[in-house]
Amino acid sequence: MQRLILQFLASTACVFAIGISTAAAGLSVPSFFSENMVLQRDVQVPLWGWASEGEEISIIYGDEKLSTVAKDGKWRVMLPAKPAGGPWTLAISGKNPNEAILLTQVMVGEVWIVCGQSNAGLPLHDCEGAEEAISSRFAYPNIRTVSIGSREGHRVKTPQEQAYSFWGPCKWESTSYLLPRWSAGDKPLSQSVPGCMSGLSYFFARNLYRHFNGEMPVGIVQLDAILPVQTWVDDATVAATPLLAAVRGKDYPDATSAGFNDKVAPLAPFPVRGVVYYQGEMNAGKGNGPFYQAGLSALIESWRKAWGNPTMPFLIVQLSGWIKNEGTKENKQLDMDASVLAALAAENSEHGFSDIREAQWQVTRHVPNTGLAVTFDHGDPYDIHPRKKAPVADRLFLQARKIAYDDKTVEADSPYPEAVEFTGGECRVQFGAVGGGLVAQGDKLKGFELSADGLTFSPGNAVITGDSVTVTSTEIKTPTAVRYAWAGWPEATLTNKQGLPATPFRFPIPK
Repeated sequence: MQRLILQFLASTACVFAIGISTAAAGLSVPSFFSENMVLQRDVQVPLWGWASEGEEISIIYGDEKLSTVAKDGKWRVMLPAKPAGGPWTLAISGKNPNEAILLTQVMVGEVWIVCGQSNAGLPLHDCEGAEEAISSRFAYPNIRTVSIGSREGHRVKTPQEQAYSFWGPCKWESTSYLLPRWSAGDKPLSQSVPGCMSGLSYFFARNLYRHFNGEMPVGIVQLDAILPVQTWVDDATVAATPLLAAVRGKDYPDATSAGFNDKVAPLAPFPVRGVVYYQGEMNAGKGNGPFYQAGLSALIESWRKAWGNPTMPFLIVQLSGWIKNEGTKENKQLDMDASVLAALAAENSEHGFSDIREAQWQVTRHVPNTGLAVTFDHGDPYDIHPRKKAPVADRLFLQARKIAYDDKTVEADSPYPEAVEFTGGECRVQFGAVGGGLVAQGDKLKGFELSADGLTFSPGNAVITGDSVTVTSTEIKTPTAVRYAWAGWPEATLTNKQGLPATPFRFPIPK
C-alpha cells in the first residue's frame, strides 16, 4: 500500500484537494467523501464524482487499485468491502495532477443516520449529562460525525448533487463553518457545517462504541432541520401518496420534498446500517395522525428506494412528554397562576402530540424492520426541548440491537395492546411485549381512561392481571372506548419489568 501511495504522490506532484469543489470544477467528489470519514463495514461502498467527459479516473484504496471513465461528466466505482478498522487512505486522480484528491484517516465501522427536527439536533452541550460526556470524550476516539445539507434547506426545490459537508471528530461548541454559497433556483443559499454533535447522536454512538468494546469506529450522519415529515419524502412518492399529494409543491412550512432534495438526494446511496428518526413536532395537531402516518410510511419507502435497500432499519422516537413552553427555566410551575394552570390542564388532555404518537406506533406495527422508542416519560411539560437525551438513546439502542444486529436476547419493545375486550362494564386490555411481566411504577397504576361514547373520557381504575390490565370506572357503567397515556404530558405508570413504558394508545381508533 505504501508503494502505491508513493507512486500516487509522485504522479500528482503532491497537490491535493479535499473534495468540496462543485461538479463544474473538474475532478471532484461529494464533499462528505472527506478525511476522517467512516465507511460502512462488510459492504461494497459506491464512490462517485464528476470529471471531464471521457476522463480516466484512478482510485487507490488500501492495497486495491481501481479505474473508471467519466461518462456524461460523471463517474462511479465500487470500493471493495472491508472489515472494521483503519485508518485507510483513499487516493483519487485524473488527467490533471492539480485536481488529485487524497483522503486520509478513513475508518471502516458502523454508520447511522440521525434525522429530525431540533430535538434530533439539540447540541450535546445543552443536554443532561453533557459535562460527563465531554470530560470522558477521549475514551471514544473513533466516534465521528458529518452534517449534510444547507442552512436554508426549506427552499431547495430540486434534488441536489453536492452537500458541502465534511467528516470530523466530535465537537462540542455550537459554531458553524461557512462554506461557499450556491444557488437553488433564483436565490443563492449559504452553506454551513455545524460544529457540534447532537446529544441524541452522541449518546447513541457511544452506546454502539461500548457495545463493540471500543473496537468499532462509529460514524453518525446528521440530517436535522425544522421541517415536517413530508419534506423528507421524494417528489414522486409524495405525488403517489394521496394525503401528501394534497400539499405537494407547497412552500414552507409544508416544503414537500425540500429536506429530501437538500440532504438525502446528495447522500444516497452512501451505505449506512440504519436510520434514527426523531420528528413530529411540526406535524402535531388534533386529527393530524392519519396524515403523519401516511407521511412517515412514505418517508421510509422513499429512503429505502433511494438506497436500494428494502429492509433498511428505521428506529422511530415517539414524541416526548410536553404541554406548552411556559414559566421560567428555574421554577416553571410556581410561576403560573391558577388560570394558567387550568388552561394548561385542558390543553394537556386533548394535545396534538397524542395523535402523532399513535401514528408513530402504528407505523412501527405495520412497516417491517422498524422499531419504536417510547419516551413520554423523559420529556418536560413546559419545554419542547427536553434535555434527557441519553435515556432516549438507550431505548433506541435496544431497538438497534434487535433490528439491525439481530440480537435475540434483547427486550427492546414497550408493552402495547394486542387485544381489547369490553365485557360486563369492564375493559380488559391484553398486552404484548410484557418483558417478563407488567409493572405499575409508583404506588398506583395510572393513565387509563374509559368512555361510553368515545368522546368524553373519565379516569379508570386499573388492575394488572398477568399480561392484561382490567379497567373499570364508577362513572362509566358501559364502556365502549379506552385510552392510555393520552395527553401531552401523560401521568401514566405502566411498564414491563425491563422498565420500558407502555405506549400511549386508544381503542377503537377513529376511522
